Amino acid sequence: MLVDAVAQSIVDDVVTRLGVSVNIMDERGVIVASSDRTRLGSVHEGALRVLRTGEPLSLTREAASALDGTRAGVNLPLRVEGRLVGVVGVPGEPAEVGEIARAVARLAELMVMRETFAGEVGWRHQVRRQVLRDLLADRLTEEGWRQGQQLGGCRVEAPYTLFAVRAEAIATAGEPREPYRLLELDERSALIAPDAHGTVWAVTGGATSVALRHRLARLCEADRAAGFLEAGPADDFTALLQQAGRARFAVRRSFTGAVRLADVELPVLLARLDPEVRTAAAERVLGPLSTELRRTLRVYFASDCNAAESAERLRVHRNTLAYRLRRITELTGKDPRVFQDAVGLQVALHLCDID
Repeated sequence: MLVDAVAQSIVDDVVTRLGVSVNIMDERGVIVASSDRTRLGSVHEGALRVLRTGEPLSLTREAASALDGTRAGVNLPLRVEGRLVGVVGVPGEPAEVGEIARAVARLAELMVMRETFAGEVGWRHQVRRQVLRDLLADRLTEEGWRQGQQLGGCRVEAPYTLFAVRAEAIATAGEPREPYRLLELDERSALIAPDAHGTVWAVTGGATSVALRHRLARLCEADRAAGFLEAGPADDFTALLQQAGRARFAVRRSFTGAVRLADVELPVLLARLDPEVRTAAAERVLGPLSTELRRTLRVYFASDCNAAESAERLRVHRNTLAYRLRRITELTGKDPRVFQDAVGLQVALHLCDID
């Protein structure tokens, strides 16, 4: 996948854009592209370590002296679509070049992807998908964000808004441009891409965010099973990165309709727990309850513990609801009509909702 000519063009582009020295090593650890042409064809011992472990390797001048063909610098794995295809190295003391090395690595990955998919219709959308993946995985730098947009053929202006959309019509769109058409968005002013779990992510800016919010609301009115999470405005890239981290946990639970990230802080915190801890805690509280009693609890809490409204939504008599609430108390030892007990029961329900 990593062709020498392509690698050298990437190095030349990075040097022009960022003004730093760069080496690219292939799957054998051989330097196939470099801002220092005298190093071409030599084996990079540090790259071999990265290829063996799949982990970054930072070397001070002292540490590098013990390895053949290696100088001080930061060496990072180069991956495309999850496959390790080489190593990117930026010479210099790690404390000085670490941040720029990460930006160079992300840019190199996107440029390799551009070359890989250059003959296919959707290559720009492959780049966009990678940018959003990196954003959600907290692997994206501000420079990578800017360069990714440039390579993906779009420009999203701050303040940013991050959306997570769950709608069958959007998630099952076969052609990469289809979600933009369905949501009436200009490809040049928004980033849209699906993740591996069927959630479609979108980043928009300014007035485009307002328009998208209205369209998603209309979509949810037409499809009661659809929903979207709005992370709220982010004034800069740092704020967008923080919101993406929280939103990644928020979508681990089911949701329909319009949901604001600020309204699901508790589920976000709970989603960070170890899965085994979550499962065990939920089972301790809700284990004895049937599916019908759990649904009764959900509706009761969603109705702000209003008995009349809950009975109406459940389509049962108020006496039936009262019986079910008493039965829940008997089985769990917690009375949903008592505040402290209700908190424990609702937390347990949140734990069950996390995927």
